[in-house]
Amino acid sequence: MTSHAALGAVRAGVAILKGTGIRINCISPGQIDVGISLSTSPTTTTQGPTSQLPPADLQSIEVQKQNIGLERAGTPSEVARVAGFLASGFSSYVTGANLVVDGGAS
Repeated sequence: MTSHAALGAVRAGVAILKGTGIRINCISPGQIDVGISLSTSPTTTTQGPTSQLPPADLQSIEVQKQNIGLERAGTPSEVARVAGFLASGFSSYVTGANLVVDGGAS
């Protein structure tokens, strides 16, 4: 599913779930370093729009510093914290939102 399709599903879900007390949100992660090296894979390609960043191990530290506001790739735990926030009562008035977790790259 493309990111625009996911956002459309979230927005449509808000209307459908209205009055049920169920909240629906979207997390849009940026470049996340998952600790798996893709540089040795013979089938490694960068698919999608040209503005999409490649996996962290395929991008030099210098390029990360140019493209990402925090000058580094994110970690899975940083995205998980956002998911935890959305699952908690602290986000009780948040629905239909797209939380961008990209370190300032967008």
